[in-house]
Amino acid sequence: QDEADGLRRSFISAPHGTPSHCLNLIVPPSDERADVGLIIMGTMGYPGFSGSNAMCAVAALAEAGRLSTTEDEQRLVLETPAGLSTLDVGCRAARVETVTYEAVPGFVATGERRLDVEGWGTVPVELVYGGTSYVVVRGAEVGIDPATTTIESLNHFCGALLASLDPAWRIHHPLLGDLPPPALVLLAGELESSAVKGVHVPLAVYMHPGVICRGPTGTGATALLAYLTKRGELPPGTTVRTLSPFGNAFEGTLLGGARIGDFTGVRTAIRGHPRVLARSQVFLDDETF
Repeated sequence: QDEADGLRRSFISAPHGTPSHCLNLIVPPSDERADVGLIIMGTMGYPGFSGSNAMCAVAALAEAGRLSTTEDEQRLVLETPAGLSTLDVGCRAARVETVTYEAVPGFVATGERRLDVEGWGTVPVELVYGGTSYVVVRGAEVGIDPATTTIESLNHFCGALLASLDPAWRIHHPLLGDLPPPALVLLAGELESSAVKGVHVPLAVYMHPGVICRGPTGTGATALLAYLTKRGELPPGTTVRTLSPFGNAFEGTLLGGARIGDFTGVRTAIRGHPRVLARSQVFLDDETF
């Protein structure tokens, strides 16, 4: 972050990548309880934790032969800047099929605030921690359905929302101290239930600048469950399927309450289905760093 940020910048810009890409560094853990260390970087900077990236890292470790796929179930402990995370890895036919992890506790960090957003008027928001900081907005409050609104319109609204934030408005985490200003917006649809999808919520996660995530994100699922729990909409034990605008899904289960300093939060288990898309080599010159 301080000495070699060129590595991150190379993978979120042409010719090696796009702003929607993230880069995961696999490193030796400093905590002896962990199997592997993980440093995550992307357009938003260096988040303390990311469920999507943790799952992708597991799939990559398996593809590289550093994780056995001959066992149906196994456990892996990741060390991240936000702390330790235990992942249960399900394999079938010699490939990773599912990854489930108990997330770092999530909590609503502030009461509701009302922002004046250019083009949208007054918008009620809350600041929520799900492993990283999220500005959470209820889509119904602004007339936006994440499942049907165009990506261009989602980008436009979320960008305008972040531009209206007070730069001093941020989360003070009881264990991690002051976190960076939020660079993520979670636009939540309505909690629904059906025989096919079960309990589900369409949502869109925006990464500044200008990225609507293809998945619903793991930290976003935790933030959403913390948000819904505080509003009294989610009983313990409920599993919620979160759906991104691109049709990708995670399952988040509310395990129970948690205490984080003076905050009352939630413990969650998040499940996803990562897959390896390609293997490649990238050559960077010394000037990158």
